[in-house]
Amino acid sequence: MILDFSKVIKGLQNQADFESSLDLDKSFLESIECVNASAIHVLGTIKKMGKRYELTLSYSGDLVFECHRCLKDVNVNLQSTVERILVTPLETEESEDFVEVKDGVLELMPVLEEDITLNLPLQILCNEDCAGLCPQCGKDLNKGMCECDETKIDPRLEALKNLFT
Repeated sequence: MILDFSKVIKGLQNQADFESSLDLDKSFLESIECVNASAIHVLGTIKKMGKRYELTLSYSGDLVFECHRCLKDVNVNLQSTVERILVTPLETEESEDFVEVKDGVLELMPVLEEDITLNLPLQILCNEDCAGLCPQCGKDLNKGMCECDETKIDPRLEALKNLFT
């Protein structure tokens, strides 16, 4: 989504309000390993603050991921508010804290994608006690134990096993 707030830059308005529903890019969803996503509802304002501009952006939506242990679908509800300082290219100060805006136009998706990525949990689980899958047979251990032999032998010493039988 491209926001045109040139009227705020020219001084014709003190702030620009916007509201929209956005679909996240497929390549972004793949990069965060998301299976499916609802439209993200976005609501925000851009206000003039001296020579700079303040972006306040609230968003909400649902993303579906696979549990990192058992591969079941897990719904993650996103709700967050982002605040960024926008600067024009005429300002010489360079910092990662600022978002540079050219010609009074702001591309909103990079700001939104960055915040979504930063707010995702490190490990997505269906529940905290998820037992995962058996590494030998692949059975879902949340539904019960499997019949696999749990005796683990160090592969370096496995030849000795046959020595005593």
